[in-house]
Amino acid sequence: MPRWENRPVEIANLLNPAFCAVLLQDTLKAYVEINNFGMSYPLMFVVLPVVLHKATRNKFPKTTQTTLSEWLQSHSDIRLAFVERTRQLVPYTKEALIFGFQQGIFLLDENNENGYILPTKKDLASLPSWSKNSEPFDCREKAKFTGRWFAQTGDASTIYKTFGIRP
Repeated sequence: MPRWENRPVEIANLLNPAFCAVLLQDTLKAYVEINNFGMSYPLMFVVLPVVLHKATRNKFPKTTQTTLSEWLQSHSDIRLAFVERTRQLVPYTKEALIFGFQQGIFLLDENNENGYILPTKKDLASLPSWSKNSEPFDCREKAKFTGRWFAQTGDASTIYKTFGIRP
C-alpha cells in the first residue's frame, strides 16, 4: 500500500481511514441491533468491498427481506470481481480497524472467546454532514443496510461462501 502522501487524491479521499472506520462503525451498530454480539474480525473485510463499490451499492434491494443469497443470484455480475476487490481493500480495512480502535469507536469483546468486534457509543468528533444525495451519505446508509443484512444472513463463513470468497 502506498504511503499516505503518495496516494492519488481520489484514493486518499475515498479510502481514508477515518471515513472507512465510520463505515465499519455504521455496519457494526446495525449488526449489533439484530445480534447482541459483535461482528467477527473476518467479516469486517467484506464490508468495504460491498459498501464502497458504487455499482454494487446501486443494485441493493429496497429491504433486507431480500436475502443476500437471493440478491447475489439475481445479480451474479457482482461476484465477478468481488474477490479481487476484497483482496485489494484488505490493507484499507486493516488501516480503518486500527484507526477505529485507536479512536475508541469500536472495541474487542473480551468477554467472548471468539473476539467479536463491537461498536462503542463514541463517534468521531468532527464528521461533516453530507447531503442526502451525496456519495458519502449513500455509503453510510448502505453500510447500515449491510450490517442488518449480514446479521440476518449468518456467520462469516456463510457470507464468504455466498460471495465466493475462500479465506
